[in-house]
Amino acid sequence: MIIIQALLIAIAANLASGRVWSPITWPFCYPLINGTVVGLILGDPLLGLMAGATINLAYIGWISAGGTMPSNIGIAGVYGTAITILAKATPELAITLAIPIGLLGVLLWNLQMTLNVFWVHRLDANAEKGELNKIFFNAWLFPQLTSLVVNGTPAFILMFLGGDFFNRLLGQIPQGFVNALSVTGNLLPALGVAMLLNYLGKKKMIPYFVIGFFLTTFLDLGIMAVAILGACVAVIVYYASTEKAAEEYVEAVEEAPKQELKIRLRKSDLVKHWLIGLGAEVGYNYERMQASGNVLAMLPVIKRLYTDPEDIKAALKRYLVFFNTEPSFIGNVIPGICASLEEERANGADISDEMINGLRTGLMGPLAGVGDSLAGGIIYPIAVSLGCALALKGNFSGPILFFVIFTGIMLVLGYNLYQMGYKQGSVSVMNILGEGSGSITRLTDAFGILGLMVIGAMGAQKVLVYVPLQITVGQTTVIFQDVLNGLLPNMLPFGLIIGTWMLLKKKVSPVLVVLILMLVGIIGYYVGVLGIAV
Repeated sequence: MIIIQALLIAIAANLASGRVWSPITWPFCYPLINGTVVGLILGDPLLGLMAGATINLAYIGWISAGGTMPSNIGIAGVYGTAITILAKATPELAITLAIPIGLLGVLLWNLQMTLNVFWVHRLDANAEKGELNKIFFNAWLFPQLTSLVVNGTPAFILMFLGGDFFNRLLGQIPQGFVNALSVTGNLLPALGVAMLLNYLGKKKMIPYFVIGFFLTTFLDLGIMAVAILGACVAVIVYYASTEKAAEEYVEAVEEAPKQELKIRLRKSDLVKHWLIGLGAEVGYNYERMQASGNVLAMLPVIKRLYTDPEDIKAALKRYLVFFNTEPSFIGNVIPGICASLEEERANGADISDEMINGLRTGLMGPLAGVGDSLAGGIIYPIAVSLGCALALKGNFSGPILFFVIFTGIMLVLGYNLYQMGYKQGSVSVMNILGEGSGSITRLTDAFGILGLMVIGAMGAQKVLVYVPLQITVGQTTVIFQDVLNGLLPNMLPFGLIIGTWMLLKKKVSPVLVVLILMLVGIIGYYVGVLGIAV
């Protein structure tokens, strides 16, 4: 039984950090989902749900971009939840257990990214010989086995040590220190909220965060209610800005007509290309980033368009160069354009390797910026805030709701942008990044309004600062928390979030901010200034 549990946790850890296929593994990397799964594996799904949601609060604003990873969120969720359950700890302690694990998990990520370089060079050899039948093994299977070993090994160590070990270990920690860690756990969500503010915090947008925070504080509105209100405000702002832009936009960009082609890609080829491309990060490595996933995704296109061995070799080599963008939401337009260009090239158009890769390279940065902002900075925090709000009440629909929203938007948006890229070619990029009525900038701002209002409500509910100090003068006892609530309810949580945001704006490392918050929580508890919120 222990071996089976260890194997299942190892698989969960790989799904959370191995980047197998975006519709599954992107939402799975977040503790709200992987913590619940770990709870099911270890026989305590409710504690897994609550611990995962608690851990996720500290990671609402953590965004991995450009191959960098400030903390391994997936490993933090899987192993932080596992240790919480094995030690029979409370969900409030889950954050303080998970964050150091996430920082150590970066070492696993670095090892995984380094080892995957080996398989890229194997792909070079496959391309040189035109070995289409071996691409899958070196682009997908072997990198995933490598990631499984790297990310899954700690699972066997944890299960070998066993629950009694962690329970005894936790039992040896003084109760006062356990309480101090609980206080710290209530402060750490401020970092997640502050990081999102730092990411989305245009001056004109900050008032929406304040509105969301104090709507929940004064009117006791739930996160779902604030989300509905925020969505209405976002729609109003979006349509108002769209009408203004339409008045200024004179020349509409029309779909580029495609010439008659003798060799054509079938719809099934395009769907396969898009679906496989959602796993562009499957062999993610430091040398060429998404090259492994890209060449694997191109196989249906290459097989349909090219029969000459030299053409096949050249096509494989074209997609084994360095490439890195957001591949699942906005970035889908690039493979769509590539499919269109390859189709034209196969029909005799004068399209060179340099032209294709020049276009890919030129687009990967701008589209990554838009994609990361939209997916990691807006869609994720909105969806996970709604999911965590339900999960922390013991409602298992929380992770399900998050998965449906996040993956649903990914698939609908990604497929339509892929088709736009294929049908319109490079012109489609202007519809996304341009200043005309098709610009996604206004849509991003509208989502930003919704996101900031929701995250404001989340901050008001989940960042907890309690001051138990009391002063007795004669027959009168002054309770500091009551005085603060009388001045402005939730004043200290709001101040903590803004203060944390200011540190981030001054380029203070998030890791250092974590240490600062932990010190404030621990020292504050021991000197009697901070207590466990009730």
